[in-house]
Amino acid sequence: MDEKEYHRKRRMFFVINDKLVLPEIGSDKSHFEWLESNNYSTDKAKKIIENNLRGVINPDGSIRFFVGKDRTINDCIEEKFFEILPELVKIFNLKSEIIIGGGVKKGKAGEVWPAIKEYGQVKDYIKK
Repeated sequence: MDEKEYHRKRRMFFVINDKLVLPEIGSDKSHFEWLESNNYSTDKAKKIIENNLRGVINPDGSIRFFVGKDRTINDCIEEKFFEILPELVKIFNLKSEIIIGGGVKKGKAGEVWPAIKEYGQVKDYIKK
């Protein structure tokens, strides 16, 4: 699968102004491209990428969350992610076996990149 196909198959999300933002299904844009195409200036989009929680639900169902151009994690981003996890589970009807990963190790474009840190499964944090 190439990068655009991967983008179309995954679901991206952001937290902007303390609200979960879910771009449209099937978008082939990166997080940055989506921000720019939705009337965020280049400078504002860069600030969101560098400072705000964002992530994806991969085509294989795994969740990745991160911050910054290098897609890293920190204590603040971890805390924010676990605050929105119940909302993600509800909106996407995520199965309890879904693996949660923080940060990503850059891999081949179009493939699911491995997490820097694995946290376990959704069921370890959410009781349905």
